[in-house]
Amino acid sequence: MKDLSRVNHESLPLQCAPCFVSAQLYFNVFALHLWLTLTLSTSRQPQPTHPFFLGAHKHVMYVDDDQALVSLVQRLLRRRGYQVTGFLDPREATQALRQNPFAYDLLVTDYNMPGYCGVDLVRDSKAIRPDLPVALASGYVTAEIEAQAIAAGALALIYKPNDVNELCETVDRLIQPQQF
Repeated sequence: MKDLSRVNHESLPLQCAPCFVSAQLYFNVFALHLWLTLTLSTSRQPQPTHPFFLGAHKHVMYVDDDQALVSLVQRLLRRRGYQVTGFLDPREATQALRQNPFAYDLLVTDYNMPGYCGVDLVRDSKAIRPDLPVALASGYVTAEIEAQAIAAGALALIYKPNDVNELCETVDRLIQPQQF
């Protein structure tokens, strides 16, 4: 994850280049990476059980068109105490936000979804609830994507694939900024 104010476009890992051949392959590789990291990291780290740990009583909306990724992120964030609602369709996510705008403490959305751009969801969410923190996740960030995300109101970019701890740290930082 990079703060939008400090994005370094030259930091994109070269080993990610083959992932751009096929979007489906790319997302499957990311889901596998996330699952392996989650499985290995959770088996070595004790899970917090105190009711006031970071995610307690906080609700994250996670939007991505990849079912496996949504399930994995839900599992990961729930282990950290967050309530997580996952959406595969950004239009359904927008509708849920319209119906109950104060039900969510953070929105994390993918950039590239079939027939929909995550920047549009960022823009829509800000129109519905301007104070909602929003992060945009993408496997390939260009200067144009960064500029669009900033203009739409995103507070952070999460680079995919990346370490799941980075995703958790971003969620923690955006939901509870006074602690960081």
